Amino acid sequence: MRARKVITGFWTMVLAASMLVFVAPSAQAGCRDFPESITPECVAQNLAEEKIKQEAATAQRAQDLIDAEERAKANAELEYVRNGSRPCTIFPASITPECAAENLAYEKSRQVDDVAKRAQDLLDAEERARANAELEYIRNGSRPCTLFPASITPACVAENLEYEKERQGLAEKNQIAALEKAIKAEAQAQKEQYIRNGSRPCSLYPAAITPECVAENLEYEEIRKVEAEALITAKEAASGATFNTLDENGSLLVVAKVPAKVDLLSTTVKLLNSKGKVLDTGVIRYQSSGEPYFVFDNFKGKGSYTVQMSLPKKKFSTLKIKVT
Repeated sequence: MRARKVITGFWTMVLAASMLVFVAPSAQAGCRDFPESITPECVAQNLAEEKIKQEAATAQRAQDLIDAEERAKANAELEYVRNGSRPCTIFPASITPECAAENLAYEKSRQVDDVAKRAQDLLDAEERARANAELEYIRNGSRPCTLFPASITPACVAENLEYEKERQGLAEKNQIAALEKAIKAEAQAQKEQYIRNGSRPCSLYPAAITPECVAENLEYEEIRKVEAEALITAKEAASGATFNTLDENGSLLVVAKVPAKVDLLSTTVKLLNSKGKVLDTGVIRYQSSGEPYFVFDNFKGKGSYTVQMSLPKKKFSTLKIKVT
């Protein structure tokens, strides 16, 4: 009796599971799912889709075949050229007695050429090695002790060690000299930049970032801006490269071609009246184009004046200007 209940319960579970299996697909029915797949509409749809897939696969296979033929043709052309562009390399001509003999002769010739090329390559390599050895010999002072087997004798070992010490010492001296030269060049460049910035301590770091210098530099830039505007206006009205003008601060600005003998980084510029009296000592500033100009702040009046630029040995170079 108990066994019968167990068997009955087992078949009940199987029946329930089978119902779930058949019911579940209906919730998401499609023409690929049973039982919808056997309806006339789905059979027609599935056949149409399968036909499209087969046609696409057939077209792809055809294209693959065309591509393979193109690659084979290109490879055959390359092989034909590599074989001397000879008709006897192409089948079926290649198996005729005449072509077989020609191909054999061509292969023998190719092998001979290949052997000759390898021999020439070996000669070229030996020549390069000899040239490099000669260069190395010269770099090492053209000393016999650099050559084997002399280089391993006690006398040559000692000589080579001494030579290497001298070479390293010379290299260190050259490095130190190059470093000193670079330092001097940098110092000179900084000095020149300092002079171009009006020889003002506030133009140098770290002083430039102090509150006092920040204020001074801003004021200096404002003055430069006023001067730049005055120079632009005067240049438009000037008839030549030499001209002068007054900016809104009352400073006299003079632009002129400076003689080559005048060193702008060391010269002193002065403004003299017609009687030779010094009226003011000016400063040299530079336009955005790099051209210099002279600034005289303590200037009043109009007339003829002389700009005097100092030269070594207490000599001077002068420039006549007329202020209107």
